[in-house]
Amino acid sequence: MRTLDFLVDIPHARRVNEMLADLRRVQVSAGIFAAVFVGAAIGLFVVGETWAIVLAVVLLLAAAGCVYAGIMAPRRAADLHSMYSEHELVPAVVAAVRPRGVTLLALVNLTRDRSQPATWALVASRVQNLPGHRRKVGERVPCVAVTSASKQSALWQQVRPVPIAWGARDEDVLSRAIRAIRHVEWDLLSKSIKRTEEAEQSRQYPILKPKELPPELR
Repeated sequence: MRTLDFLVDIPHARRVNEMLADLRRVQVSAGIFAAVFVGAAIGLFVVGETWAIVLAVVLLLAAAGCVYAGIMAPRRAADLHSMYSEHELVPAVVAAVRPRGVTLLALVNLTRDRSQPATWALVASRVQNLPGHRRKVGERVPCVAVTSASKQSALWQQVRPVPIAWGARDEDVLSRAIRAIRHVEWDLLSKSIKRTEEAEQSRQYPILKPKELPPELR
């Protein structure tokens, strides 16, 4: 698996990394829901009926789940070094420029077991912050693919391209990331920009057929 070794600029990442902002929103929402569930549970315990007590216990369990999510979110947010070092370096390009950001189109191998044939797919993601890059269609934006899937799945089911630029301000780091990705992948991605809308609207990531791939990627 291809990775990029670099020192994450923590203060910079905390300012621009939109994944961290999402995690903070999860933390705030979890706290609000936990408070609501606990308040409702107290009210049900006051009622004292059997059905009310059972429902109160359910609400307390839900509150505990919210607290757990609130605790785990900041822990994940703090582990920026692991996020960049443990996930695969993938190519992405600016595929569309919007009034409040851009759409990135990434090329990702969804196959979890790398001893098996690759499954190349197009992953679209909308972002607002893109420091160190031009907001111009075709601009190369190296990313890491933050992935997740159920244990039974042979393919990654959820993929989020996270720009290297969210973790580094150093232009040398961005240039090194671009060079670490094969030209054939950049070229294929540039030719696939026309499929951005399909990638955004599809419920599943569009998978490239073997005939659409250059020989080096088959």
